[in-house]
Amino acid sequence: MADNDVSFESVEVALRSEIGLWSARMMKDAYLSRPGKTTDDQWCATRSQPSGILQEDEEPGPNAMVYLTKMSARTPDVEITRILKEDPDREVNRHNHDFSTLVLTCSIRIGDPSTTRFINAIVTFDFPPEIKILDYSPKERGIITGIIETCGDGISISPALDFSAPALQGISVHAKNTERFRVTVGPEEKMSGTYSKKTGYTLEMPVCELLEYEGMRNNGHEVCWEIFPSMPPQDIELPANERLAVFPLIIQTPRNTSPEMNVRIEGKVKGDLWGVIPIKGSVVLSQNRTVPDIR
Repeated sequence: MADNDVSFESVEVALRSEIGLWSARMMKDAYLSRPGKTTDDQWCATRSQPSGILQEDEEPGPNAMVYLTKMSARTPDVEITRILKEDPDREVNRHNHDFSTLVLTCSIRIGDPSTTRFINAIVTFDFPPEIKILDYSPKERGIITGIIETCGDGISISPALDFSAPALQGISVHAKNTERFRVTVGPEEKMSGTYSKKTGYTLEMPVCELLEYEGMRNNGHEVCWEIFPSMPPQDIELPANERLAVFPLIIQTPRNTSPEMNVRIEGKVKGDLWGVIPIKGSVVLSQNRTVPDIR
C-alpha cells in the first residue's frame, strides 16, 4: 500500500431490541391501566383488536440502523516512531509488523424518530489477540464538544489522531499529494473527504450532527467508546434523527496479514411507547478493499 492509498469498507448494522412491538404495547398498556392512570382512545382501540391479527403483523420493537464505514491507510513512519519510542523491542516490531491507521465513521439512524430518542451506546472494536491497538482517540470527554461548538462543516484528524476543525488546522483540500474520496454513510448518501500522509483525514460533515463520546482500552486488542448526545442538547432537528461519530485508532498487525475486526454496538433508546429499551447488534469487518468515488 502506498503512503496515500486508503482502503474502504462499508456495512450496515441493524440494532434490535429484545422485545417485539406487540410486547411493547402490552407493557405500555399495562402501565396506563394501573390505578390512577387513564387510557386514551388509541390504547382502547389497540386492546380491542383480535390478538391473532396483531401477532400476524408483529414487527420488531425499538430499533436503529448503523451505517459503518472503515477507512484504512498505512501509518506514517514518524507516528510509528512516536508510538514505539518507549518500546525496547521497537526495531524488531517495526521489522515484523505492519502499522495501519483506521478511521471508522458511524452514522446512527433511530427507527420511528418522531417517538424514539437516542440515549447512549457502547461501541466496541475487538481484534484477534495477535493484533495490538497502539493508540486511539478521543480518550476523554469534551474534545468532540469543542468541535461541535465551532459550528463548522467538517472535522479533521491528524496523523497523531488529534481532532480539530479544518479551518483551525489550516488544511487545504486541494493540497499536493492529497487524495479526495466519497464514501457511503447511509442509504444513497455519501460523505466527501480527503487524506494525505502529512495532514491525515478531513471529513466533510455538519459537526452539529456529531455525538459526544470518549474511548477506553479494555485490553491490548480491544477498545470501546461510550457515545451519548452532546450537552447541552442541540436545538436542531436532524433528518431521520441521524447522529454521527468518528473513531480513529492505530493498530499493529503481523506483516502481510489481513485482520478481521469485530464491532459490537449496545445502546439504549427511549420511546413514547415503551420507555427505555436496550438495543444491540454486531458485524465483522475485514480488509476487503472497496473502491470509493474519487474526485
